[in-house]
Amino acid sequence: MLRRLLPAIAVALVLSIAIPGHVPAEGAGVRLPGRVSWIAGGTMVVTTDDGVAVRVDLTEVPQDEYQRLAHGDRVLVIGVLDRNRIVAITIRSLEP
Repeated sequence: MLRRLLPAIAVALVLSIAIPGHVPAEGAGVRLPGRVSWIAGGTMVVTTDDGVAVRVDLTEVPQDEYQRLAHGDRVLVIGVLDRNRIVAITIRSLEP
């Protein structure tokens, strides 16, 4: 599993940005565009345009930001890297 996440983490690091006031010192801020693969409870999996599946922790995101998302929707996840996942701070739908 970790082997599959390494390319996504590399992509996330390349796309990394600073998110003022929300990024803990131990985490790198990231912006990850992709498509929703699935959502269950406090976890979502986003697949990048390269086909890499990335686990996203939703526990820090208000539910109204993701409750209407469905399989295949384009999203932008903004959050921080934490081991083998991204802890999301906000999720933006990129659907028209």
